[in-house]
Order: sequence, then structure tokens, then C-alpha cells
Amino acid sequence: MRRETQVELIRELLAHHAAGTTQLADDVLVLPADVYVSEQHWQAERETLFRHRPVVACLSGAVASPGDYVSLTVGGVPLAVVRGDDGVLRGFRNVCRHRASSVVSGCGSGAASLRCPFHAWTYRLDGTLLARPQAGEGFDGTDESELGLVTVPVGEAHGMVFVQPEGDGPIDAASLVGEAAFDLDDFSAGSYLPFDRWESSWPCNWKLLVDTFLESYHVFSLHRTTVGKYYLSQPMTYRGYGPNLRFQTCQKSILELAEAPEDQWDLLGRATVEYLIAPNVILSHSVDHFAVYQFLPTAVDQTDVTMTLYTPEPVTEQTRPHYERTLELHQRVGAGEDFPQAVKIQQSLSSGLVEETLVGRHEVALIHFHQALGQLLNGKG
Repeated sequence: MRRETQVELIRELLAHHAAGTTQLADDVLVLPADVYVSEQHWQAERETLFRHRPVVACLSGAVASPGDYVSLTVGGVPLAVVRGDDGVLRGFRNVCRHRASSVVSGCGSGAASLRCPFHAWTYRLDGTLLARPQAGEGFDGTDESELGLVTVPVGEAHGMVFVQPEGDGPIDAASLVGEAAFDLDDFSAGSYLPFDRWESSWPCNWKLLVDTFLESYHVFSLHRTTVGKYYLSQPMTYRGYGPNLRFQTCQKSILELAEAPEDQWDLLGRATVEYLIAPNVILSHSVDHFAVYQFLPTAVDQTDVTMTLYTPEPVTEQTRPHYERTLELHQRVGAGEDFPQAVKIQQSLSSGLVEETLVGRHEVALIHFHQALGQLLNGKG
């Protein structure tokens, strides 16, 4: 992040703190329960946001070299992004052409080919069929040249990789990143390397999980024994970039900068800076890593979450314990504090007796998120 941006944000935060204020939206937002529990609403989201619109698959560092791949399921469609021997990034439906099992799982590096574990049908990195072991005459009458993996659109820009389950047009990845590109390029986000990833599944609507990231109002209460000891709940500021946004949660130590000259100000050492890349991915930068959260809904009330921890340099034996503790902290806060709240909210809303929830004017990033989703669903984003 550029120094002038850091100074601008610190100046704004210190001014709010001195005045006892925070950034405010124009109005309170009333969210109908149907946003989280309606099957019809979820089906519209699946088609518009998760099947016919590109979503973030990973940072570029996860697929930097030939044979690197990442798999994910978007809108119910299993997908894989693979770097070929020729250096070209390709997207495929992660579906074997034999019996439709997933060809790869999770992520990997340096693969020479892609092998389905069910019957060992094997594909080259460009998706063409390489081998059908022990098939004999079992598939006489089929044309191997027509049995490669089905391709899907993929795009890459500013260190981010996007994939789209349906459609055949090119992905304009740069426009999807939007103005967040200025910061991501300054971070050299594309050079960050995956260290480890945490996968979990939660019985709630995907937006409830995203919601937990988009306001710091709860930090003093929900996280009082963990990060709440070190971070401020207020003030909080954000910037919207079309459907995307940037916000930051600041450590209490940032208030010490009020007594320091501006040439000594440093935001990144005293704040977690986070980016929402619409519709469903949070990039969270804290001091020395990116945590990339992907919220992948499988039903109106079921969401798979993948969090990948990326580091600016290869992890060594000396730095491994530090990053293992970092991953554990993300799990402790997310799985132990934030996400269970989302599950409880889902249970309340699913009762049929709760008609709406309220989002306060000081929960500005959260308001932006829901208003932007509404525009995307109406074809305006």
C-alpha cells in the first residue's frame, strides 16, 4: 500500500478518534430475512453471482509454475485452475469424462498430469486425455480427442486469478479487481506464496459469514479475550470500489501515532487491511501475510469456507512456527468466535418468526456489500 494512502487513512482515523466519531452511512439498512433464507433468492444468486460471473480462484502465486493447480466448487460446479507446461493458465470443469468424479482435490504443485483417482483416467495439463489404463476394448467407438476436460473461462490480473463456471467469453480480470489494483500491485500480491489452507463447512448462508468480516463493531465484545485485546472496534472507515471495497481494523497502538510526526506513520504494522472482491472473497493483509477467505455456498443454508495463508517469501524452518501460529489464530477466531455466530443467526432467521435484521449506519462496509450485491443481482454491476 502506498505511503500516501497509509498516511491519509491514519489521518482520517485519528481525526475520528479525537472527535469520538466514525464513518457513517446515510441510513440504517433493513435486511429482510429472505436475503438469507429464501430458496428463490439463493437460486438467483447461484445463477447470477456464482455461475455466470467470474469469482476469485486464488492468488497467482498458487499457480505460478507448470503443474500447479487449485480446485474449488463454485455454484455447485467443480472447477480446477491449472498452469500448463507452456505457461498458459487454463480453467476446467474438475469432472472426469468417464464417470464424472473429481479429477483433482485441493491444490498441488508440479504435477506432470492430472489423474482421476476413481479409474485412473489421466489428462495432460492442457486438459486433453492422455491415458485410460486397463480399459482394453471397453470404450470402443469413443473418440479420445473429444474426451478432454471441459474448459471454462479463466483470467489473471494484479496477482489474482478468476474463473467462471459457465460461458465461453474471455474474463476481464483487471476490471474485476478494479481500483483495488493500486494497493494489490503495491503489495506485489501476485508474488505471495501459499503456505497452508484451512477448509471448513458451516450450516448457514454464505453472506452471514462474509458479514462477520465487514464490521469491527463486534470486536470489543465477541473477541474480547482474543484479538479484541489489541484491536479497536471504532472508529472504522472504508472505501468502495464498485462492488468491491477496502476497510481496515486498527490496533489500539495506532492511537500512539497522534504524538508522532507523519514521516513515522505506518498503517500496515498497526492494522489489518482487508479487501472484499465481489461477490465472495476476502483478502486480509496483516503485517506479514495475506489470508484469502473464499465463501463457497452449496445451498441456501450451507457454505464451504477455504482460507489459504499466503506468505511474501518461502517459509523456512525458522519461520514455520510463526506461520503455523498465525493459521491457528485465524482458525481460533473464525471457527471459535465469528462463524458460530453466523450459524446462530441462520437458526433464528430460519424459524420464520424473524422478519428482518438491522445494519447500523456505522457498519458502513456491510451496508456497501449488501447494496452492491443487490445491484449485481439486478444486472447493474
